[in-house]
Formats: sequence, C-alpha cells, structure tokens
Amino acid sequence: MSFFKRLAVIKRKWILMCICASTFPFITGCWDRLEIEDRGTILGMAIDPVGGEERSEGITGPHAKSDLSGYRLTVQIAIPGRIPLGPGESSSGGVAQRPVWVVSTTGRTMDDAMNKLQQQLADKIFLGHLRIITVNQKIARSVGMRDIQDFLRRNAEIRRLCWLLVSFGDASNAMNAAPKLERVPTLYLVSTMEHAVALGKMPNIFLGNYWSQLSDKGADPVLPFVRVIGPEGDQIETEGLAVFQKDRMVGTLDPIETAEYMEIRNDQKAGYAAAYPMPGDPQHSVMLKALSRRTKIRCRMINGQPSFEAYTIIPSRIEEKTGRGSLDKVGVLDQIADEGSRILTDGQMKVVKKLQKLHTDPFGFGEIVRGQFPGYWAKELSSSHEKWVDQFTKTPFHAHVKVYIEREGMSAK
Repeated sequence: MSFFKRLAVIKRKWILMCICASTFPFITGCWDRLEIEDRGTILGMAIDPVGGEERSEGITGPHAKSDLSGYRLTVQIAIPGRIPLGPGESSSGGVAQRPVWVVSTTGRTMDDAMNKLQQQLADKIFLGHLRIITVNQKIARSVGMRDIQDFLRRNAEIRRLCWLLVSFGDASNAMNAAPKLERVPTLYLVSTMEHAVALGKMPNIFLGNYWSQLSDKGADPVLPFVRVIGPEGDQIETEGLAVFQKDRMVGTLDPIETAEYMEIRNDQKAGYAAAYPMPGDPQHSVMLKALSRRTKIRCRMINGQPSFEAYTIIPSRIEEKTGRGSLDKVGVLDQIADEGSRILTDGQMKVVKKLQKLHTDPFGFGEIVRGQFPGYWAKELSSSHEKWVDQFTKTPFHAHVKVYIEREGMSAK
C-alpha cells in the first residue's frame, strides 16, 4: 500500500472518531429522565403572608429569614389521569373527580416554604408547567416583590410565559376557586387572562415582560390585578392593573384607567366601551366602543426640561343609544365624537397626573428620554431611576385624542 493510500485510511479513521466523539453526548439525554407519574407537577401557585397567630416553621435552619415573618404557599398539583384532554371528557367511571390537589404550607422564605412543601409530597416537585403565580397585594404593598422575584428568577424550570398576578385579598382563594366552565381552576384563570388580552382589556404582561420592565431604568412595571368573587368564590374578575415603583406596589388602575393607560402605551387592541351624553338630551346616553387605537408620543426639551405630548386616534362604533333622540340629524355624530375626544383627553391627563403623584412611570417615558436625549439622561439624571421619577412628577404632559365614528349600526334613529 502506497503512502498516500495509508494517509487516506488514517484520515478516514480520524474523521470517524471525531463523528463518534461528537455524537455520543447527544444520545445520553435520558440519563436524568423522570417519569411524569413520578413528578409533582405544579400548575398554579399562590403566595400569601403569614399573619395572625399562624406561625411559619422553617426546615432549612434558623438562619432562614426574610422581610416578612413568613410566606404561606398554596399550590395546585395536577393529578395524573384526571386532567381532561379534550372538551367534554369526564373522569373514569363517569364520576366527577377534581383533577388537581390543593396543598398549602408555610415557610420563613420562599425556598424554605418550597422545601417544606416537598416534605409533604412523595413525588419530586416540578415547576416546568407552572402557568399562574398569584401574589397577595399585602406582600406587594408592604415589602415588595424582591424576595419572591429572587426565588423565581433563580429557578430554571419556571417559564417566562407564566402569568404573574396580584390579588385583592388572599391569593389562596384563586387556587381554591372552582369555576363552572373549567375543571382545572388554573387553566380557567389562564384563559381569563389570555382572552382579556385578545379582547383589548388588558396589556400582555406575563412574567418575562415584568422582569424586562423591572430592569428598565426609565420605566416601572405593572401587573394584572384580580379578585375572586361570587357567593361560592367560584368567579375570578380582572380589576385592572397593579402599579409598581420598581418592585413595590404603590397603587392600582381601575378598568377605565387601564384603557387610558393602554391608549398612551399605544396598545392598538381596543376592548373597552364608554358612555357619552346624547346631544340635546343629557338624560340619555350613547355607548361608543373603540375599534382600535394608535398613539404617537412626542418628547421635546423645553427650557432644558423634557415635555411630552401624546397624539391618539381612536376609530369607534356606536353600540347603544338610549332615549328617542335621532342620530341622523346633521352634526349629531360629530358632536358625539367631539365629546368623546374631550372626555378621553381629560381621562389621559388624569391618569398621568395620578401616576405622577404615585411617583411611578409605567408608561416608559424615562426610556424615551434616555433614548432621545442621552446627554441629559447621563448629566442631569446621572442615569438614575430615582432621579427620573422625581423629574417625572413635574414633567409636563399634554394629551390630544381624536375620536372617529366609523359605524353606527343598522339603525340611524
């Protein structure tokens, strides 16, 4: 065999060895597998403060401490074989069985409570399918979300598409709710939030969005605000938005204020309707529903200070009219549109003033200043979120809203 043939054989052997060496690591991916029946799959989680005579007994040692005296953790754990896989599917034997198991425990810290929860379960806790995290507003208002966020961000199993909510009252009520339209309460709550976003009633703010807003120097985060209602505690209602100054909750926006917040933020999906007085007949009203919205924010430096103007266009349709007044008279629709423009302009101004008093900027105006005027941001504000919030409280803002009526329905009367 010639030298060149031997060299070719050696080359082919080396190539084969390299292929094997690079392939073997990928065929050992099942070494740490865990069967689904051996997992304690948590679908929903509620976090409440430990209060009253209740005591949190930790299991991770005497040094486990946080700003709270303790956390109460309530979780929904999926029961294998009982989760419905399709519409109308029932459990075996035709007997309705709850597909989740609600378990509650306490701990001095979040991880301490999670470790204590593991002591109560035979299967290993798995958070890869966690869909909802509900936090009691008492925690969000008092000590803030810092310790909770630290636990969530360090856990690689938790998805960034998980919903993070703030609850009015005990967050555990959301885990114990039993909605009639869905056998799995967590999935019902997920559907509620997703449909609210699709209908334009709520901004799309899941866990990853919240963390992004939290890291912005010129903006503050918001989170959906929910409440469990109904005589049997089986209804979950969206109350608007919880407003934060960084990781501490400082106030709320009701549904109408949420719509005005979304207008300024240029969230183009519109889902709210508003009533306006009927021209010439103040005892009756006309209901306008926005079809969409488009907003442009203009930032200018006036006398060395930032000033903002928002220009919003809202195409609308008439959904309802009360009384005997007619809409086919000349100028009536224009009067209704002008009145809607005036009311919505005032609404945007009031929302901005409310948030300025709360010393929070969830609109991200600071990010606009940081992007358009980096010299001012670095020199006058020292790239500081705290200094921007102080500046924002006295920053001029002017709204300009124009409502157009595109549809009036099948009746012109």
